[in-house]
Amino acid sequence: MKDKILEYWDFRSSDYHTEYAHCMDEEMDVWKSVFSEILLTDKKVRAVEVGTGPGILAISLAAMGHDVTGVDLSENMLEKAAANAREKGVNVLLMRGDAEKIPLKDGEYDFVFSKYLLWTLPQPDKFLGECCRLLKDGGIMMIIDGLWFHNPDGTEKKSSRYERFDELYGDVKPNLPFAKENTPERIADLAESHGFEDLTWRFLDDYDAFLERNDPSGHAAAYIKPPHMILAKKKVRNS
Repeated sequence: MKDKILEYWDFRSSDYHTEYAHCMDEEMDVWKSVFSEILLTDKKVRAVEVGTGPGILAISLAAMGHDVTGVDLSENMLEKAAANAREKGVNVLLMRGDAEKIPLKDGEYDFVFSKYLLWTLPQPDKFLGECCRLLKDGGIMMIIDGLWFHNPDGTEKKSSRYERFDELYGDVKPNLPFAKENTPERIADLAESHGFEDLTWRFLDDYDAFLERNDPSGHAAAYIKPPHMILAKKKVRNS
């Protein structure tokens, strides 16, 4: 399964999110606002974006003065992220890694985050365990995702907009626990079972408005609801 997943995202790296390339500064401003709301600190934090793709979130956070590592399974995606970071004059450490076995040390990070990653994972439990492992006690996890394979009436879509997706994911998608019913409530329940507390979630209405404003047809095809953001803190262990 991982080989097919990797092949698809290597393939998509050539055009993924390129419809928003002309408005990267506007998108970065949206994410900076989100991060300011979450972190509530002027101190530099150490952060990891898992499944960084073209790196927009990692670059946005690094541009705020934070120490950010971006991890992705796809070398092609990492090349796009590196190019975007150079364009914006921002330093982000980029490394290849599997979200279910992240090649970073335990307990060294204040903030771990992902966008549109959870639904792609065959073993999301392992990813949540990795997030917990990487975080310091009291560290924050942010997961952003959405309902990608549903029609507005709630029925499941029979095919994707991308022929290559249907070809490579046809046998994979039924084995991805969060490809179906990827609701914030399900994600929050999973996080709570992996050592997280103070769970909250909300729809990202400002980001949804950005997407619709800059790519109305793509937004209509992909988003039956705004993306949702789940926040949680790693429990503080008793000393």
